[in-house]
Amino acid sequence: MKITLARHSGFCMGVRNAILRIVHEINKTEGELFVYGPLIHNPQTIDVLHTRGQVIIKKESGRGCHTIITGDRDHAEVTGLMSYASHGVSVISDLGEISSIPPSASYVLVSQTTFDRSLFNRTVDRILARYPNVQVHDTICDSTRYRQEDVIKGILQGNDTLVVVGGKNSANTKRLAQIGRDNMVKTLHVETEEELNESDFADSKSVLVTAGTSTPGWIINNILEKLYDINFRKGNIVVKAVISLLQFIVRTNLFSSLAAYYITLMAMNYAGIAEDRAFPTLSFLYIFSMYTINNYFDKNLLKLSNPYKYDIYKKYGLPLLLVSIASMAVSIHIATRFSLLSIAVIIGSYALGFIYSTGPIKVFVKHYLPKMLRKIYNSKIVVCFGWTIITVLVPMIEMSASGPAVISFSAYVLALIFLRTALLDMIAFQGDLILGRETLPVLVGTRAIAFLSLVISLVAMACFGSITVMMGRWLYLTLLAAIVYYEILMYVIQRLNYLISLKYELLVDVNLFFIISFFFLIRFLL
Repeated sequence: MKITLARHSGFCMGVRNAILRIVHEINKTEGELFVYGPLIHNPQTIDVLHTRGQVIIKKESGRGCHTIITGDRDHAEVTGLMSYASHGVSVISDLGEISSIPPSASYVLVSQTTFDRSLFNRTVDRILARYPNVQVHDTICDSTRYRQEDVIKGILQGNDTLVVVGGKNSANTKRLAQIGRDNMVKTLHVETEEELNESDFADSKSVLVTAGTSTPGWIINNILEKLYDINFRKGNIVVKAVISLLQFIVRTNLFSSLAAYYITLMAMNYAGIAEDRAFPTLSFLYIFSMYTINNYFDKNLLKLSNPYKYDIYKKYGLPLLLVSIASMAVSIHIATRFSLLSIAVIIGSYALGFIYSTGPIKVFVKHYLPKMLRKIYNSKIVVCFGWTIITVLVPMIEMSASGPAVISFSAYVLALIFLRTALLDMIAFQGDLILGRETLPVLVGTRAIAFLSLVISLVAMACFGSITVMMGRWLYLTLLAAIVYYEILMYVIQRLNYLISLKYELLVDVNLFFIISFFFLIRFLL
């Protein structure tokens, strides 16, 4: 079963701006906020009305024009438009209502911004053929038009099933579903992934997914993941087993832990010190336990933002937590052969990581820390230092690596993990805004994060590159490609008004695979 996401899906600019504004107001005030009508619809409508039908109707009706509005009579936007028509108004929802338009010396025609494009065009043609002196203003929102065109194009390309994601009371979303039904395509209009059943797609060969202008990205992502899951279950038993295993490895952070293992080995080789598997094992156990514990404490948030990861922690959360605690114990046991300083650093890193995402700490940070310290906490810089301390500093210092090697590789890993963390937060930006997560992009803005990431990258690359050349470790310069890759991804993501997190999260973590591959390549060439 082929699954395609329509090019124009999810938040349009108007809704996105409305969300940004309301979240800004929520963040800066402790009092109640009142919104006229549903937030996800009305702010967009008001913004559009200011530049389109609101001003047109008031102006032309004041000159004696009879107003014609194509749209749904009971829609809030149409009601608002009608209030500006001081010289008579007719609402046309279908072609049969055209004959009810009363005689007038002149007319002005506007449309509900989410009205069906093809019906609007047919209505205009009929009205122009019947009534003289009609000023036609196409006030259908471009975002709405693009979505409707995407659906029509997708149907013409042979998609046999249409999944429309969005509120059941959303006019633009209902229009998208109606286009599918009118073209005799199996159409499912859903609000969440829970409404999709495997039986709905038993005969589906090609599925087109589209979403209304008020549908947030994390919901679309959940729909896509459910469809992929349904598709996998339709495959043979071997494919299903392999896919299930890969999903489990990625979502339980085993893959990230494996990357930490090889980063430590690479750091030891870079510094020219003997490989001791105790250190990469320690890195693997630390990263696995810390991410698992944080996800366990955040599982209620995962229920909304990532239901598939939530399902894993709902089913296996307690066993994973126990394994994480056991991993911590094994790590500390391994560390007993190290110096007292290393033991203290490892235990301290575990203690900080363990309490980082607990409820009491979050409450304390939100209500008692100064604003600057709160931003530092939410920047997850602690995560970057955790990676750097465990994967680089502990093994290098314990094994008496040279100072330049320690500085160089620490700068590299710190920048790499900061970029990875920043990118994942940028991808989750829309969902975090609505769900109330105070990540750094939410607090200071995506442009500031992109600039900060660039500065950190340039400094780290200069430090790592110059010291690497000085040490004669030329092959290790290939590792800079990982930072360049992340910066390119940052550049792309920052310029997208909307993105699907599933795709870009994979693009972020494929870099870890490249880093592991670099280790084997460098080792082979040396």
